[in-house]
Amino acid sequence: MTSYVLSYIVAPYFAYIYAMFSSDSLGGTFITPAAAEIIVGVPLGLIALLIFLLTGFGGNDRWWWIGVAVIPAVLFEILFDPFHIYFPIILGLIAWGLGYVANKTLWKLAPGIMAKIS
Repeated sequence: MTSYVLSYIVAPYFAYIYAMFSSDSLGGTFITPAAAEIIVGVPLGLIALLIFLLTGFGGNDRWWWIGVAVIPAVLFEILFDPFHIYFPIILGLIAWGLGYVANKTLWKLAPGIMAKIS
């Protein structure tokens, strides 16, 4: 639930990164630029935050929860932006790598807290 709420907060940042790599994808329609940022940024932020948070702090069933929670964002990306599907995949891999590093670092720095979390 936290990542769904946080994805609205970080949506403009992910839309900006998306616009840097695909400059013609956010304009040219009847949708305002601010709305386009939200429409593009929320699924990207959701993918990145879910994968990062569940990889970094998830328990034993984290892969199942990642798969279930990312389904709406993945369906949105496949249905509305299939030509740029590489971007959420790369973003998910980066988030997984950062979450993995965060998990290993926190297990070394605070094993008691991590044992309680997972």
